[in-house]
Amino acid sequence: MHRRKARSIMKKTNQELLNCYFQGRASEEEVAELEKRMLVDSELRELYLQDAILETNLKSIALREDDLTTKPNAKPERTSSKILPFYAVAAAVIVLISIIGFTNSPEKSVGTILSSELAGWQSDQPTIEGGEFGPGTFMLQKGVATLGFHSGAEMVLEGPAHIEVLSEMQLVFHYGDASFNVPESAVGFQVETSYGNIVDHGTRFSLSFSQDEQDARLAVGEGEVAIHHANGEVKHLYTDEKVRIDEKQFYPDEDQAAEGGVFVREPLFTRGTNGKETSIVYNNERKQRLSPDFLMVKNAAPGVVNRRALFSFDTSDIDLGSVTVARLVLNAVPTGLGMVTDMPKISEFALFGLPDDEREQWPNTGLQWEKAPKLEESKRLASFPLRRAEQRSVVTLDTPELLAFLKADQSGEISFLIDCETPGSTLVHGFASSQHREAAGPVLELVMKK
Repeated sequence: MHRRKARSIMKKTNQELLNCYFQGRASEEEVAELEKRMLVDSELRELYLQDAILETNLKSIALREDDLTTKPNAKPERTSSKILPFYAVAAAVIVLISIIGFTNSPEKSVGTILSSELAGWQSDQPTIEGGEFGPGTFMLQKGVATLGFHSGAEMVLEGPAHIEVLSEMQLVFHYGDASFNVPESAVGFQVETSYGNIVDHGTRFSLSFSQDEQDARLAVGEGEVAIHHANGEVKHLYTDEKVRIDEKQFYPDEDQAAEGGVFVREPLFTRGTNGKETSIVYNNERKQRLSPDFLMVKNAAPGVVNRRALFSFDTSDIDLGSVTVARLVLNAVPTGLGMVTDMPKISEFALFGLPDDEREQWPNTGLQWEKAPKLEESKRLASFPLRRAEQRSVVTLDTPELLAFLKADQSGEISFLIDCETPGSTLVHGFASSQHREAAGPVLELVMKK
């Protein structure tokens, strides 16, 4: 009898257990099962918190109404002994938050994401426009984002970049390019680097710190900053002054031109698809399974619903002969179709370039598999893996084959095809299209000669 009851409890969903708990009809065994699941399931802990907050609000309303209607000498009703009194539930939530740290909400809001331009994030923080953020790590894989701090300071960040926000007046800068605008309300704003601390005295300044470089570059557009080197030396910079910093000392920045305190770098063109993108499906009777949010890819058994993704970029206004670096950036996102658990740990994908002829002129909608560009007619440019446990990731491709293919183009349009090369897939892999609600679609980044 006890075993049957235990099995019955184990079969209950998380939501069923939560409903029993908050409705006051959970047995001791059900409470124990809920607690056991919460220790290992972060999503359940978040759901518990949401339900607890809702219940707290409902209880608060009910208590206010009781205060208006209860007679002075009336005795309060007893609380069921099978569950904790609600104030104890709220206390338990607070303890869980402090001990387990299951919520992704900022501990304390220190700023807001003011803008996000083709940004690809890897962060433990909210990254949507208008979202507030607290202390934590930001990794901007691509694109540009503007972060506004409650102190009044603003930072425009260009990826790839890695920072750690400590407060509304302090952050750690690991690498990337950034421009800062610090008004009087934020005087004393600090940027920590591996070579020392930058303390702003009300100014505009730019900071460039590459992953593969051995130094950082700082330029002041207006005002004053103080740089406290790790060796103990302190240097003050004023309007239009600039300096190079490494682990040993300061150097005159003679090899980097600057205008108005902003470094002049090699020109970078960033180009999206502008909606020239689609997915094709082998079995055209299943085309309703396609979604405009995703570029879908699947490699199942022969004759099953396989998928490939196609997309293009307009390069007619770009001198491709002057391109020195070509990067294709994709955002892998879950489609919700298929089973991750049925997949191998790693699936391999390939990027193909379409021929520079009429086969590039495919329609955005209604394209049939049989009439779509073929792999054997295309040029293989790159390959990349995706782990089944990482359905959200940023893919950056910058192979010599990609650069050569781009420089050889004569049509003013660059078209690509993505194919999954790991067979037996039950999962529909997805890459964000330009219409995706959260992630940026495919982006072509071109670095040009000065």
